[in-house]
Amino acid sequence: MRSEHKNGALDSERRSREANRTRLSHGAKVKRGQLTSVQQGRYGTGPAPYGYRRGREGEKPLMVDDREAEVVRMIFREYLNTRSTGKVVNYLHTKGIFTRKGNKWSRQAIAIILSNRTYRGRVSYGGIETEGLHEPIIEPALFYKANALRERKRRARTRRKPSDPAIARRMPIV
Repeated sequence: MRSEHKNGALDSERRSREANRTRLSHGAKVKRGQLTSVQQGRYGTGPAPYGYRRGREGEKPLMVDDREAEVVRMIFREYLNTRSTGKVVNYLHTKGIFTRKGNKWSRQAIAIILSNRTYRGRVSYGGIETEGLHEPIIEPALFYKANALRERKRRARTRRKPSDPAIARRMPIV
Protein backbone atom coordinates (compact mmCIF):
# COMPACT_ATOMS: atom_id res chain seq x y z
CA MET A 1 0.00 0.00 0.00
CA ARG A 2 2.85 2.37 0.84
CA SER A 3 4.60 1.83 -2.51
CA GLU A 4 1.29 2.41 -4.31
CA HIS A 5 0.88 5.74 -2.52
CA LYS A 6 4.51 6.60 -3.19
CA ASN A 7 4.19 5.76 -6.91
CA GLY A 8 1.00 7.83 -7.12
CA ALA A 9 2.79 10.80 -5.56
CA LEU A 10 5.71 10.37 -7.99
CA ASP A 11 3.32 10.18 -10.95
CA SER A 12 1.59 13.35 -9.74
CA GLU A 13 4.92 15.13 -9.36
CA ARG A 14 5.99 14.02 -12.88
CA ARG A 15 2.70 15.23 -14.37
CA SER A 16 3.13 18.56 -12.57
CA ARG A 17 6.65 19.00 -14.02
CA GLU A 18 5.39 18.16 -17.51
CA ALA A 19 2.53 20.64 -17.12
CA ASN A 20 5.03 23.35 -16.13
CA ARG A 21 7.12 22.60 -19.22
CA THR A 22 3.99 22.79 -21.37
CA ARG A 23 3.03 26.13 -19.80
CA LEU A 24 6.48 27.51 -20.46
CA SER A 25 6.41 26.40 -24.06
CA HIS A 26 2.92 27.89 -24.42
CA GLY A 27 4.22 31.18 -22.98
CA ALA A 28 7.12 31.08 -25.41
CA LYS A 29 4.67 30.48 -28.26
CA VAL A 30 2.57 33.47 -27.20
CA LYS A 31 5.66 35.66 -27.01
CA ARG A 32 6.80 34.48 -30.45
CA GLY A 33 3.32 35.21 -31.83
CA GLN A 34 3.38 38.73 -30.37
CA LEU A 35 6.81 39.41 -31.87
CA THR A 36 5.70 38.10 -35.27
CA SER A 37 2.59 40.30 -35.16
CA VAL A 38 4.65 43.41 -34.39
CA GLN A 39 7.19 42.56 -37.08
CA GLN A 40 4.29 42.42 -39.54
CA GLY A 41 2.95 45.77 -38.29
CA ARG A 42 -0.10 44.38 -36.52
CA TYR A 43 -1.20 45.66 -33.12
CA GLY A 44 -0.89 43.02 -30.38
CA THR A 45 -3.47 41.52 -28.10
CA GLY A 46 -5.77 43.25 -25.67
CA PRO A 47 -8.26 46.02 -26.22
CA ALA A 48 -7.64 48.63 -28.88
CA PRO A 49 -6.22 51.90 -27.53
CA TYR A 50 -8.65 54.79 -27.04
CA GLY A 51 -9.19 56.30 -30.49
CA TYR A 52 -9.18 52.95 -32.28
CA ARG A 53 -11.42 49.91 -32.69
CA ARG A 54 -10.35 46.41 -33.61
CA GLY A 55 -10.72 45.80 -37.36
CA ARG A 56 -12.86 42.98 -38.68
CA GLU A 57 -11.49 40.11 -40.73
CA GLY A 58 -9.97 41.51 -43.92
CA GLU A 59 -9.62 45.02 -42.46
CA LYS A 60 -6.62 46.67 -40.87
CA PRO A 61 -5.93 45.40 -37.32
CA LEU A 62 -6.89 48.80 -35.86
CA MET A 63 -9.49 51.13 -37.33
CA VAL A 64 -9.74 54.79 -36.32
CA ASP A 65 -12.81 55.67 -34.24
CA ASP A 66 -13.42 59.23 -35.46
CA ARG A 67 -15.07 60.55 -32.29
CA GLU A 68 -12.42 59.14 -29.95
CA ALA A 69 -9.60 60.10 -32.34
CA GLU A 70 -10.67 63.73 -32.12
CA VAL A 71 -10.47 63.49 -28.32
CA VAL A 72 -6.93 62.08 -28.62
CA ARG A 73 -5.94 65.02 -30.86
CA MET A 74 -7.56 67.37 -28.35
CA ILE A 75 -5.52 65.78 -25.53
CA PHE A 76 -2.24 66.35 -27.38
CA ARG A 77 -3.12 69.95 -28.34
CA GLU A 78 -4.31 70.86 -24.85
CA TYR A 79 -1.26 69.30 -23.23
CA LEU A 80 1.03 71.40 -25.42
CA ASN A 81 -1.05 74.53 -24.69
CA THR A 82 -1.38 74.05 -20.93
CA ARG A 83 1.78 71.99 -20.24
CA SER A 84 -0.17 70.03 -17.61
CA THR A 85 -1.97 66.68 -17.57
CA GLY A 86 -4.14 67.98 -14.71
CA LYS A 87 -5.30 70.92 -16.81
CA VAL A 88 -6.06 68.54 -19.71
CA VAL A 89 -8.22 66.47 -17.33
CA ASN A 90 -10.07 69.61 -16.21
CA TYR A 91 -10.55 70.71 -19.83
CA LEU A 92 -12.07 67.34 -20.81
CA HIS A 93 -14.38 67.40 -17.79
CA THR A 94 -15.59 70.93 -18.56
CA LYS A 95 -16.38 69.76 -22.12
CA GLY A 96 -18.30 66.74 -20.76
CA ILE A 97 -15.91 64.26 -22.39
CA PHE A 98 -15.52 60.91 -20.64
CA THR A 99 -13.49 57.73 -21.22
CA ARG A 100 -14.77 54.88 -23.37
CA LYS A 101 -16.28 53.30 -20.26
CA GLY A 102 -17.98 56.56 -19.27
CA ASN A 103 -15.56 57.36 -16.44
CA LYS A 104 -13.85 60.65 -15.66
CA TRP A 105 -10.36 61.09 -17.06
CA SER A 106 -7.32 60.85 -14.80
CA ARG A 107 -3.87 62.39 -15.11
CA GLN A 108 -2.47 58.86 -15.49
CA ALA A 109 -4.83 58.08 -18.38
CA ILE A 110 -3.72 61.27 -20.12
CA ALA A 111 -0.05 60.39 -19.55
CA ILE A 112 -0.62 56.92 -21.04
CA ILE A 113 -2.22 58.42 -24.15
CA LEU A 114 0.57 60.96 -24.54
CA SER A 115 3.25 58.25 -24.41
CA ASN A 116 1.49 55.64 -26.59
CA ARG A 117 3.37 55.30 -29.89
CA THR A 118 0.37 53.62 -31.49
CA TYR A 119 -1.10 57.10 -32.03
CA ARG A 120 1.73 58.01 -34.40
CA GLY A 121 1.29 54.79 -36.41
CA ARG A 122 3.77 52.53 -34.62
CA VAL A 123 3.42 49.15 -32.93
CA SER A 124 5.80 47.74 -30.32
CA TYR A 125 6.39 44.71 -28.16
CA GLY A 126 9.33 44.41 -25.81
CA GLY A 127 12.25 46.15 -27.45
CA ILE A 128 10.88 45.89 -30.98
CA GLU A 129 9.03 48.76 -32.65
CA THR A 130 7.86 48.87 -36.26
CA GLU A 131 5.57 50.84 -38.57
CA GLY A 132 2.00 49.72 -37.93
CA LEU A 133 -0.56 48.74 -40.53
CA HIS A 134 -3.03 51.15 -38.92
CA GLU A 135 -3.61 54.80 -39.69
CA PRO A 136 -1.90 57.23 -37.28
CA ILE A 137 -4.09 59.65 -35.33
CA ILE A 138 -1.29 62.05 -34.36
CA GLU A 139 1.38 63.54 -36.61
CA PRO A 140 4.84 62.40 -35.48
CA ALA A 141 5.95 66.02 -34.91
CA LEU A 142 3.05 66.64 -32.49
CA PHE A 143 3.80 63.37 -30.69
CA TYR A 144 7.48 64.27 -30.34
CA LYS A 145 6.73 67.81 -29.12
CA ALA A 146 4.40 66.50 -26.40
CA ASN A 147 6.86 63.83 -25.29
CA ALA A 148 9.82 66.21 -25.33
CA LEU A 149 7.83 68.50 -23.02
CA ARG A 150 6.99 65.58 -20.74
CA GLU A 151 10.67 64.61 -20.61
CA ARG A 152 11.79 68.20 -19.85
CA LYS A 153 9.25 68.40 -17.03
CA ARG A 154 10.36 65.01 -15.68
CA ARG A 155 14.01 66.11 -15.68
CA ALA A 156 13.13 69.41 -14.00
CA ARG A 157 11.34 67.50 -11.21
CA THR A 158 14.33 65.24 -10.61
CA ARG A 159 16.76 68.19 -10.58
CA ARG A 160 14.87 70.07 -7.87
CA LYS A 161 16.40 69.84 -4.45
CA PRO A 162 14.77 70.32 -1.04
CA SER A 163 16.51 73.72 -0.92
CA ASP A 164 14.26 74.78 -3.82
CA PRO A 165 11.77 77.30 -2.29
CA ALA A 166 8.80 75.66 -4.05
CA ILE A 167 9.66 72.33 -2.46
CA ALA A 168 10.74 73.79 0.90
CA ARG A 169 7.26 75.31 1.35
CA ARG A 170 5.72 71.86 1.06
CA MET A 171 8.18 70.10 3.39
CA PRO A 172 6.96 69.56 6.94
CA ILE A 173 8.91 71.22 9.73
CA VAL A 174 10.23 68.63 12.15
